[in-house]
Amino acid sequence: MSDPPAAQDQPAAGRTTESVGTSAVTLAVVLGVLALAFATWGLVRLNTWYLASDQFAFLTLAEDLGRGTVFHDDWSLELIQPYPRENWAYDALAQTYYWRDGALFTRYPPGFSTMLAVAGLLGGESAQHLLNPVLYLVTLLVLAVLTWTLVRETSPSVAIGAAVAVIWLFLLLPTRVHLWGITVARDLPAHMLGLVALTAAARRAPVWSAGALGLACTIRPDAGLYLLSIASIFALSRPPVRRLAAAGCAFAVTASPVLLYNFVVEGNPFRFTQGSEFRDALGMAPLADGIVNVAASALPSGGAFQLSNLVTTLPGNAVYLFSAFGWFTALVAVAVVWGVRRQRILVAALVPYALVAFVFYSCWSHPDSRYLAGVAACLMPLAAIGAALMCEAVARAGNLVRILVLLAVAVPVARAFGVAPTWIPAPGRAGAALAVAVALLALRGWTPGLAGRPLRLVALAPAVAFALLGLVLVSRSAGRRDPFQYPQVERARAAVAERMPPGSLVVTTTSLGRPSENLRHYSRLEAFYIEELALLRVNGEKATVQFLLEGRRAFYLLDARDRESLRRLERNAEVRVVQRRQGGALLEWYIDPRRAPAGAVLYEISLSEALATQLRKYGLEDQLRRGRERGRDAPSPLPES
Repeated sequence: MSDPPAAQDQPAAGRTTESVGTSAVTLAVVLGVLALAFATWGLVRLNTWYLASDQFAFLTLAEDLGRGTVFHDDWSLELIQPYPRENWAYDALAQTYYWRDGALFTRYPPGFSTMLAVAGLLGGESAQHLLNPVLYLVTLLVLAVLTWTLVRETSPSVAIGAAVAVIWLFLLLPTRVHLWGITVARDLPAHMLGLVALTAAARRAPVWSAGALGLACTIRPDAGLYLLSIASIFALSRPPVRRLAAAGCAFAVTASPVLLYNFVVEGNPFRFTQGSEFRDALGMAPLADGIVNVAASALPSGGAFQLSNLVTTLPGNAVYLFSAFGWFTALVAVAVVWGVRRQRILVAALVPYALVAFVFYSCWSHPDSRYLAGVAACLMPLAAIGAALMCEAVARAGNLVRILVLLAVAVPVARAFGVAPTWIPAPGRAGAALAVAVALLALRGWTPGLAGRPLRLVALAPAVAFALLGLVLVSRSAGRRDPFQYPQVERARAAVAERMPPGSLVVTTTSLGRPSENLRHYSRLEAFYIEELALLRVNGEKATVQFLLEGRRAFYLLDARDRESLRRLERNAEVRVVQRRQGGALLEWYIDPRRAPAGAVLYEISLSEALATQLRKYGLEDQLRRGRERGRDAPSPLPES
């Protein structure tokens, strides 16, 4: 039994849909291939291997999954904190893991790390870093298919024009979504699967839609917000109950990995490790056991999601969206109005998620474009559809309307060239390109050779304008490349291994960028931030001494201007300058050169004879090794100053 179509979203019986034409299809294919080539060029040049905390966590879990476990083995934690509180979860590994009762597990769901593990199995380390660039290209294609699917039954010409234009808008508008395609981050694959779920629902395939949504939830459980749009589509298409039941089963199967992970690490499939972020959502005490509850023991971090944050975060998120879309915001509104009148499935698919997700992520502690990547992805098709509709309307308009259009587009064009008042919002490069295209269409009726020509290609005018802009941008940035890719990783591994053998302790600071995660992953060092050690309730001096007592080497990697971090160590231990670096050479220590304009210094720490004698005298070396059995606070191996 087929799904009954929604009366307002289907061509009426006997209605003949307009033909797009071979020339329009050919041009659309050429523009689409050009956009993908443009995207590939950018991804290859900008793909970065530099790891922040999240990327480190995903790759670490991927390694553990390859060994058949979700727990990470890190002996260094037990060494520097031999007296952990029972049933207390410590923030660990740059706040990406929890350490509780000897078990170390990540706060992130396993979906994306599973993809990385498979990629690593098939192609090694390079394949892991190529995963998101490939998924970025797939996302572009999914957006094009989704846009075409939502509009094709009402206006095939607008559908094909918007399907190509949306790819270019995704590349040109400053939404910063591309940042999640050039690094190891989970946001892009989660939203890609969410868009796949929307596409399948719009094509009346509820089982496939639910399956894709379940996979998205294994990467980001909050991808479940896409269910709002999917349910709206189902409300229009009204699939049979049996197919909805099958869809529910598909969702349960594909979402089961995250529930299994919750059960393994928390003992409850519905107790999410990131649930701590919601514990103070209403400004109340931690929630009782339930869907969003955290472990039975206390967790040190969380509570970032609060309704009270709406007052400060929502305006910031709104500013980000308006800044990114600019004058295209008006075209989004045009597409929504058109969809309400002629193609309700368009509104049902894209608006519910965008609205609810915008409010949901505005409850976070700070505005962040990363959280709004899905909102931006849902607004892109609307902007592209609005642009195609506007071009068709202008091309068909009478002389008076075209004159008014010319006067209207003169404003953003003049602003783009700096001859209009600054209080007028700048159109951006994509907006200026579209304004020029609209102006040429308005002049069409008075241009010899164009008047009276068929209108089949008009809806492709935005894509043509964006493609020309893209070619200009390529020619201007041909030499740009991310400074930290595979060759730089290999040089850094060699440079670090020359000074610091694997297994050594490195104490550093977040003021230098994210050296700790990179030192751990690429060079296999036991690296900690000074700020991170405070979360483990141990100071850097104590951790250093305990490493040295185990016969391991210990180093400090600090900004050249920082002497305060070594002040107490210098009173009780020998501090030796190993090497100094500055400028681009800092990347070989995984330091962001922009964060250390004065350079950085690598120090090696060794025990002084006086301190070694004191340790032997009081037997503290044995006490440190019996720490877990004593059940009381560890004595400090350093004398009081």
